[in-house]
Amino acid sequence: MAESPNPSAFKRRPPRPAGGASLKLCVVSDLHLGWAGVGRETGFHREFLHDLSSMPDVDLLVLNGGINGRGLETYPLVQDELIAKLKCHSYYVSGASEAQTPETLQKYFEISGRPLDGVLFLRGIRMVFLGTSTFGHEVPIDPARVERLSRALAEDSSTTIIFHPLPLADSVCHSWDYLGRTPGEQPFNTRVPDAQPIRDILQGHPEVKLWVSGHTRAKHSEVDRFGNGTTRLEEQCLHVSVCNLGNKSPSPEGRFILVEQDRVIVRTRNFLRREWIEEQTYELPGKTTLSPRI
Repeated sequence: MAESPNPSAFKRRPPRPAGGASLKLCVVSDLHLGWAGVGRETGFHREFLHDLSSMPDVDLLVLNGGINGRGLETYPLVQDELIAKLKCHSYYVSGASEAQTPETLQKYFEISGRPLDGVLFLRGIRMVFLGTSTFGHEVPIDPARVERLSRALAEDSSTTIIFHPLPLADSVCHSWDYLGRTPGEQPFNTRVPDAQPIRDILQGHPEVKLWVSGHTRAKHSEVDRFGNGTTRLEEQCLHVSVCNLGNKSPSPEGRFILVEQDRVIVRTRNFLRREWIEEQTYELPGKTTLSPRI
């Protein structure tokens, strides 16, 4: 795959190493545990767990949708082979595979203990989690939920990161209108369609720094046929896609987000080689609301 073009609106590499005073988040997406058959783990699940266990300073792991594989029958893998083995705090977001049927969505609620949407504050940083309640490639967000998002952001001006399993339309790789522009060709549109109301909200809230998504199955270095990579800066908000660890051409990579006093850094980790991919490091400079560690 071609390398993502260097976005000129933000710095590709941080000018200095990440500092010690930071909030550190790990984000993985689309593990699809058991997708290859009942009782079989898929992709780079074990390598990810092994590498993560060597990082005691991760404040929160975000499982950004698509964690379960085939349905109710593979949820035990999620519980026994993933959640039970984690040594850090985690937040499990519902993706399309979790919402495949009403029964699989209900099982997600039972296992995760999370609502569809949630807000969490860590050290002065607000994280907004928007789950998916519908199965599909193009999944709109109900207007009532968009309005709740607007009200939640209006309550506080803290530095904010939004997690949603799907990217907004026309933002990152594979979120563009393939079906309209190249009818009958693959891949399918993979996105939140009719996303302008959400964009209007984001533009009115400069404290929102990241929209983090998955589901597109793109490698982090991938560029789609329209020339779009897995990151895109719109106004002050960086849209970041997290590639899949399992299911159909898995990648051994995930993203790490470091929030410091004067910037937000997105780093890319290869869990198989246990090393950082420095050319996939991004920085958003600017003061944040990070509070000191107590």
